[in-house]
Amino acid sequence: MKRSSLDLLACPVCHHPLSLHPNLNDPIETGNLRCASCQKEYAIATGIPRFIDLPELSGFNRRFTGLYNWFSWFYRTFSKLAFAYIGMSEETGRREITDRLDPRGGRVLEVSIGPGVNLPYLVNRSDVGKIYGLDISLGQLQRCLSYIRRKGWGVELFLGNGEQLPFQDESFDGVFHVGGINFFNNKKAAIDEMIRVSKPGSRILIADETEKGARGYEKFIPGFKKSFNNKRNVIIPPIDLVPPEMLETHVFDVWKGWLYCLEFRKP
Repeated sequence: MKRSSLDLLACPVCHHPLSLHPNLNDPIETGNLRCASCQKEYAIATGIPRFIDLPELSGFNRRFTGLYNWFSWFYRTFSKLAFAYIGMSEETGRREITDRLDPRGGRVLEVSIGPGVNLPYLVNRSDVGKIYGLDISLGQLQRCLSYIRRKGWGVELFLGNGEQLPFQDESFDGVFHVGGINFFNNKKAAIDEMIRVSKPGSRILIADETEKGARGYEKFIPGFKKSFNNKRNVIIPPIDLVPPEMLETHVFDVWKGWLYCLEFRKP
């Protein structure tokens, strides 16, 4: 983690600023972030601040963290096979979403960055500044860290819960999420958090499986169907959870109907 990122960070519980202990050189590989308000501390290991502990998670968040820790080893291969199955290139599919970001040269946050499969379509874009990624799965982040270090990309990574983002208000010029929110414990909290950390005028994109896509996952991903004890709710895009004051709110299909994309702009 770069020292310059400290000014963006906030306690995910109370949103107060964090201080670093000990005050080490840049880049920051180890240490602790401390909140003076609620006294919580968060460890930094291998350059990744860790804002959650697995034992503290519950419900779907806990179940899917375990699933994605395991799945992280096969995610890239599965992604390529999935795009071949639906009959489109991975680049075409991922650009269907990422090209809709409108950061105007500012910072971009990807919530649920996974192993970094969207990064090739953001890095070196003239309208994209610094890139930040958060995920609830340490396994996914470890795969992503190896990837960005191999590529030499200056992407900052954080272990955290999308329902409690560890960033200051109005920190990012573009925020997006691909895959996961359907099965968050609290989708409304996650949407509100993405809005909170976005600057006014920012476009926010939220994409996840449609019912068609979820049925495909049940067929091809071991453990996915079992995670719901065969009692999964039918998927409906959460457009009703977007506050009415948001602008340009609409939802549309991407990836040939296997995903929906919910898009809106913060006033």
